[in-house]
Order: sequence, then C-alpha cells, then structure tokens
Amino acid sequence: MWEKFLELFSSLQPETIKDTVIAVFSCAGGLLGALMGDHLYLLQWLCYFVAADWLTGFYAAKRTKTYASAVGHAGIAKKLLIIFVAIGFHGVDQILDMPFIGVWAVGALAINELISILENIERAGHGSIIPKYIREVLDIVRKEQENKIKSKLPLGDKSE
Repeated sequence: MWEKFLELFSSLQPETIKDTVIAVFSCAGGLLGALMGDHLYLLQWLCYFVAADWLTGFYAAKRTKTYASAVGHAGIAKKLLIIFVAIGFHGVDQILDMPFIGVWAVGALAINELISILENIERAGHGSIIPKYIREVLDIVRKEQENKIKSKLPLGDKSE
C-alpha cells in the first residue's frame, strides 16, 4: 500500500503538490475559522504555544542528547490532540450556549503549554533566563504533580 502511495506521490509535479497543500490548508483554516468564530484568536494563541512547546522540547532533547524520533512523532500527535480537545470544548460551549467553557478550556491548555515551554527551557540548560520567582513556582507545581501521581499509584508502587 505505501509503495503505491509513494509511487503516486513521486509521479506528481511539484506545482501540483504545492497547489494541493495550499488547498488542504486553506480548507482547514476556513473550517477552523467557521468552527471557532469569535474565539479563533484563542485557538491561534494555543497553536503558537503548542508549536513553541514542541520546538523547545525538540531543542532540549537535542541539547541533552535524549532525542528520539519516535518520541518526537508522538509529541506531534499529542499536540494535535490538544488542538482537537480545544476545538471540542469550544463545540460544547456552543451547544450549551456557555461561551466561558471554551475560553476556560483553551486558556487552561495554553497555560499548560506555557509551563511546559518553561520546563523545556530549564531542561535545555537555559533556566537562568527564567526569573527566579517563576522557577520557584514551577518547582512547586512540579512537586505537587509528582505528589498527585504518587498518591494515585497502587500501594505497592509508591516507592517509584
């Protein structure tokens, strides 16, 4: 199956490929604009944070020599899921006529991405550019998350 796809793809002219990519992304952008309405700018900011998180994670993995393409591909899939979740919550707020639901969900996802960006900067060895207060808050959040995870493990696994 993949061989046929690659054969078909290699036989296409570069202009055809370019036009197809432009058409697909134009349709996707129009669909997102129609779906998100007045909240499209929120989704755009979330997309910026998602892209920055993936890029800083990639950079940190390269700096720490922990890069693995499978992890990177899984990261891209995870980032797409974050976008779909945001769109889903926006759909719920439209169905229930409660616009704060989508705004809250996109905001929470964006804050989570921003925290991850800061963690990636720290992991890459550039934590000194992050103000001390923010690093301390991140450390508190990280410790709380670790405690929550440990408290949810079965009794025999708490030593991990």
